[in-house]
Amino acid sequence: MDKKVGKLSQTNTDLKNENFNFTIYDVAKQKTYRWSQGKISQMYTASTVKVPILIGLLHQDAKLTASDKKLVAGMIRQSSNADATAIFKKIGGVSGLNATFARLGMDHSQASSKWWLSTVSSEDYIKLLKHLFVKSSKISRTGRNYIISEMFQVNSKQQWGIKGFSDTPNFLANKNGWTLSGSWIMNSIGAVEVNGHLYLISILSDNHPDGRGNVGLKTAKKEMTSLVRIAGEYIL
Repeated sequence: MDKKVGKLSQTNTDLKNENFNFTIYDVAKQKTYRWSQGKISQMYTASTVKVPILIGLLHQDAKLTASDKKLVAGMIRQSSNADATAIFKKIGGVSGLNATFARLGMDHSQASSKWWLSTVSSEDYIKLLKHLFVKSSKISRTGRNYIISEMFQVNSKQQWGIKGFSDTPNFLANKNGWTLSGSWIMNSIGAVEVNGHLYLISILSDNHPDGRGNVGLKTAKKEMTSLVRIAGEYIL
């Protein structure tokens, strides 16, 4: 996979100078695939951190109110930043999110008061995804099913990135994120089931050119999806 994905990035001028941290876990084979490019020591989460924020909320109170559930749906399905900020405050902000990272064994993750600028590694996100999709002593089965259900219902316009892994997935549950901080930061995490086999995927990237505005955003989304597709062709 290193050679196939690496070749694509090095022959595509848009991808050549960008930073990527990419991990795939094959649940059935218990096999991990990794690929990275550039500076990956500190990758910003953008909206992908809304998943651990939700986990933190469920740890605080497993029985969510109707108001809480409305905020969750806005945060996960529609990626509402206002709803995410409200929940982030409810879990205790930086200290609450760091506590969630620690509980899940995410040793290379750090919360920020600007939650979208929290940092994480793709390997840490695979740890989180294993808690959701494989087994966990930290999140109840009811909680896991609830989170997966919300990720399953993400707005179709935000289903790019890991969606490229297969043209015919049986199941797709994802949370993507992007933000502009000098350049486009683009991330995609979640699970894809293909022919009865489950794959956990985390791809983080930054340094996408911002000079083309929304056109640059669309290009970056396509680039990430292309990289995941190449990985899917190799693994599947």
